[in-house]
Amino acid sequence: MAFVLHLSRKKWMERSNRMLDHARITAIRTLSHHRHDWMNDLQILYGYLRLNKPDKAAEYVDRIRDRMEIDSKVCQLGHPELSLYLLAYRTMADRLRLELEFAGELNLARLPLDADRVAACLIGILNLFRIRAVSSAAENVLRMKLAATEDGLDVELAYEGEWAAGQDLVTEAAALLDGLGQLVVEESRQTAAGDASRMRLTFPLTA
Repeated sequence: MAFVLHLSRKKWMERSNRMLDHARITAIRTLSHHRHDWMNDLQILYGYLRLNKPDKAAEYVDRIRDRMEIDSKVCQLGHPELSLYLLAYRTMADRLRLELEFAGELNLARLPLDADRVAACLIGILNLFRIRAVSSAAENVLRMKLAATEDGLDVELAYEGEWAAGQDLVTEAAALLDGLGQLVVEESRQTAAGDASRMRLTFPLTA
């Protein structure tokens, strides 16, 4: 019995260390990617200033400020795993650009719902888009808007671009919900640039 307990504890420690190492690597890659973005931003601003285009530089500073506000709201989501995943999404999704929008302040830890299950569901659905997106002439874009309402958490997902054929993405997303919330498809059509789809997820409050 002592040997079995020792072996179980050893496996648990090994698994915990692997998860911790993965989190560290993800954090390092995310910081590196953000540093690269900042270098690009500085080069663009420097170019506008050298060309004596202060209006263009001011517009670009506003864009940087908007992006920083989004990152700040991501960090204040009240769920570290989901926050880290969203911040790291750009480093994982090389065939897809994620645009985030928040309707007001949002902190999952302060809402009467199962934050861990909701976060796992959102991560799973975003992974579906990330995996199914394929390279194309036009950029693939996924827009995600989150809002806390009187009834629960409302999440709108709008995708434009190409994705791989296979099992219906809506069916896979509904399976990930597993009774936790409701999924409604608001748009699904073909365009010249690829597929266009918009769906809404609603996670009701538990109390």
